[in-house]
Amino acid sequence: MDDLFVEDEIKDLRRKIAYHNDLYYKNNAPEISDYEFDQLIKRLQYLEANYPQYNLAESPTEKVGSDLQEKSSIIPHKVRMYSLENAYSIEEISDFYHKIKQTTEQEINFTTELKLDGFSINLYYENGKLQYASTRGDGYEGEDVTENVKTISSLPLQIDYLDPIEVRGEIFLPISEFERINLERENDGEKIFANPRNAAAGTIKLKDVEKVRIRKLDYRMYTVGLMENPQIDSQIKLLEFLHSMHFKTVEWKCVDNLTDLIGQCNIWATEKENLEYDIDGLVVKVSDFSLQKKLGFTSKFPKWAIAYKFKAEEVQTRLIGVDFQVGRTGAVTPVARLEPVFISGSTVSNATLHNEDEIGRLNLKIGDLVTIIKSGEIIPKIITVDHEKRPADATEIKFPTHCPVCGSELRKEAEGVINYCDNISCPAQIQRRIEHFASRDAVDIEGLGEAAVKQLLDNHLIEKIEDIYHLDFARFAELEKQGKKSAENLQKAIERSKQQKFHKILFGMGIRFVGERTSKILADHFGNIEAMIAATYLDFMMIDEIGEKIAQSLVDFFSDDKNLSLIRHLQKAGLKMQQERKEIIDKLNGKTFLVTGTLEKFSRNEIKNQIEQNGGRVISSVSKNLDFLLVGENPGSKLTKAQQLGTIKIISEQEFLEMIK
Repeated sequence: MDDLFVEDEIKDLRRKIAYHNDLYYKNNAPEISDYEFDQLIKRLQYLEANYPQYNLAESPTEKVGSDLQEKSSIIPHKVRMYSLENAYSIEEISDFYHKIKQTTEQEINFTTELKLDGFSINLYYENGKLQYASTRGDGYEGEDVTENVKTISSLPLQIDYLDPIEVRGEIFLPISEFERINLERENDGEKIFANPRNAAAGTIKLKDVEKVRIRKLDYRMYTVGLMENPQIDSQIKLLEFLHSMHFKTVEWKCVDNLTDLIGQCNIWATEKENLEYDIDGLVVKVSDFSLQKKLGFTSKFPKWAIAYKFKAEEVQTRLIGVDFQVGRTGAVTPVARLEPVFISGSTVSNATLHNEDEIGRLNLKIGDLVTIIKSGEIIPKIITVDHEKRPADATEIKFPTHCPVCGSELRKEAEGVINYCDNISCPAQIQRRIEHFASRDAVDIEGLGEAAVKQLLDNHLIEKIEDIYHLDFARFAELEKQGKKSAENLQKAIERSKQQKFHKILFGMGIRFVGERTSKILADHFGNIEAMIAATYLDFMMIDEIGEKIAQSLVDFFSDDKNLSLIRHLQKAGLKMQQERKEIIDKLNGKTFLVTGTLEKFSRNEIKNQIEQNGGRVISSVSKNLDFLLVGENPGSKLTKAQQLGTIKIISEQEFLEMIK
């Protein structure tokens, strides 16, 4: 393969993975299935292994997804929280079983545990009392959600165990409660949650504890982080111990042979429909802790456990029509209208069709019998069409030539697949752009969600993004379901947004192809908006991870008078258009570092910051370009590879501290 194409594909994969990671962990709104995401990761792993010259710092192949939000209270974990490797077939489970069996001649017990489709949580107890609760975060540190977790009445705030202990499990929303909340939101004109997992993840981070309390979250625990108790030497004993401490535990079973292991996978693939909560798989673990320790970890996963993910449910239904929606960037997306059908715990009547080319690829017509898939965490999509059963009166799907909302002529980019409405005054774009600007990952204006934005537009209180900062709060208070208190809260949230960081504001502007990560890269590189406005296409192309599409999009955006007007209005309103600069001390003189294992004093983010602030660089794999391998507890295969190369200096955490003194 041509090296130039390899580099482009690696950059594209990293952008896609970062985008989908944020959608899943931070926005609770995934667009692709776990399987599709894992295929992106596997392709990137293959390319990085075969073309190490293109490895960059903090590759997504080396780290777990993070739910950490800026401005949140962060708590370091005592022991790192890992993710799990996924298997999608019985063959993969069989391979896992035989690989474990090859490591020892002793009889091996495995536990099979229901894999809840919820939100990971870490509880820390000391002297028998709950000290705090935190999310998984990036595996090294998590977000403080103690007060919200305390609203779960069945979770013990005190246990009969005095030594320090981290208890870990999953928080979820029972299906009945999920349905009640969605009915309530629908009646209030609010956007409904796509599934219980998204609802639970969104709920646990709410700032209003009373809202959390009435949503009746539940939990199940299945492991520990920090715990020193030699009497508990297996997963079986650990689950029994957690139960004795009055924790609710996941449903589990002990098996000692492959037949029973596969049997459990097959049983729960069908029995999951009879549970009161969602599960998306079965976790298989080696029970014996001494064998777990021998097997160890990769940079992301324990080698002694695997998650068997159930095959996504497929059902047939009839396509009865196609609607066309306009997004905040002007992208026009076809949405299939279906005869309502029950799938994966809910009744659906719509499915994504992505773009005009997808309709052609499927050879789809209105009236066709189609097979749809929905894997619990994504909206349904059509995967096949039964052309043999096509009715005689099936009709062609005509993609519009003009915007279905404002009537402007649509444009398709050269070699692109998306049709765009270029009218930035299009009402559909305006609403979605304002919602995006006010969202948590942008300037974070709490109280300015979909329903409130629609109210403001419908009542002509705002017409564009900058109008947010000139809002008539007295008139807002008079709107239906609002009031004086809502107006006061919104006013405070808008004032707070003026202190938001530059890269968040940049992301909020909604520049095509520029996501949260790219916004941070641009803000760090240019430092302020004036330098960005003055930049040329070549200036943008010189930046790592910025490709041709993004560079051209940036040039187009900053050449548009309406966008420049938006920037000037936001500046006048008091928003900061300059990135905070961290002082760099050149103690490490551009040397490259890679970290393997768990460090005692630093989380992964903290050590990266320390390296960069002292003039070093972090890269993502062992190669001839690596100067130092920083080794912590339980190092992975990187240590062996570095030792084999013989040119890399291997240092401890203490030696690193000496280097930056």
